[in-house]
Amino acid sequence: MIKSFKLLVAAGGTGGHLFPAIAVVQSIEKIISECETKFVGTSHRIESNVVPELGYELITMPITGYSGIFSLNTWLLPFKIYKSIRICRKLIRQFKPDAVLCTGAYISYPAGVAASKEKIPLVLMESNVNPGKTIKALSKKASLIITSFEETSAYLEGVAQNKIKFFGNPVREDLLHATDKKSARIKLGLNPDITTVLIFGGSLGALVINKATEKVIEHFKDKDIQFVWQTGKEYKCEQKDNLKLKILPFIDDMATAYASADLVVSRSGATTVAELAVCGKASVLIPLPSASNQEQKHNAEVFVKNGAAVLLKNSDAEEKLYSIIENLLSDKDKIRSMEESAKKLAKENAALDTANSILELTEKS
Repeated sequence: MIKSFKLLVAAGGTGGHLFPAIAVVQSIEKIISECETKFVGTSHRIESNVVPELGYELITMPITGYSGIFSLNTWLLPFKIYKSIRICRKLIRQFKPDAVLCTGAYISYPAGVAASKEKIPLVLMESNVNPGKTIKALSKKASLIITSFEETSAYLEGVAQNKIKFFGNPVREDLLHATDKKSARIKLGLNPDITTVLIFGGSLGALVINKATEKVIEHFKDKDIQFVWQTGKEYKCEQKDNLKLKILPFIDDMATAYASADLVVSRSGATTVAELAVCGKASVLIPLPSASNQEQKHNAEVFVKNGAAVLLKNSDAEEKLYSIIENLLSDKDKIRSMEESAKKLAKENAALDTANSILELTEKS
């Protein structure tokens, strides 16, 4: 039995990479009382705020994503990668983690390479069907790969199948124990008895969804419907907070936001759809059209096929979002059916299953 455990996590850039990792860390902490976790990431993305707020140490690296052939950052990228790997190797030697957990995107690459060179068990988590470039690059170095979809194993050529585990996409612990609708609405400063719509475009916001929301709110201003709207930090909206509208640049407490809602409007990233399923929420999904491998479209189609969501094209959002919301909210039986269908897609034990597999791997090592 493991009595103490140290974990190094490389996760961030977006909430879709960061929050599943946090869910796994929280599950490990429930199993192992003496658990110490450190994160590596950047100083300018979501992890720079969320990780310290949760009480974990964040060690920053200079690595950045690809910025285009004519960008100075792109020409400097090889040097940034090399320096970031050195930072991670030094950290591993000092911290001596039992395992390194990477969730994809460019932030994960230096930590994954460092783990391999320092001979530390490397665990990868892939939330989409078709793995991203970083996960594919690190896959043969990994001791364990956790997937959200069974189909993912077909894309990991040359990787031993016994290293791949299909557990689903972990969600944060607080989402599994959400409060009731009325209490959540009161906590948000809203009317506890009015139909509520939650709208968000991911941790960074989404311009198309924000523009569509401006029109939606105007249409509903004389009706008993209230909104929780996450805009992203950069969006300057014309609407102002009032008794039926809560505008937030970022939502720290997503469990309360989900709990308050009768309907959710959002992108369809892997983390978002996993959260919608666990929370059992009816949704209007607007896939990001530029997403690599069209993964958001595929995620949304799974929910539509199972009766859990309505799919709305990004290009149609401003024109059609109002009518879709109005039609859904006028049909309570439809909303109830969508909620039940979403719940059937949930994999509530994803974080715990992943945590146990990491601990088992470490124990064997």
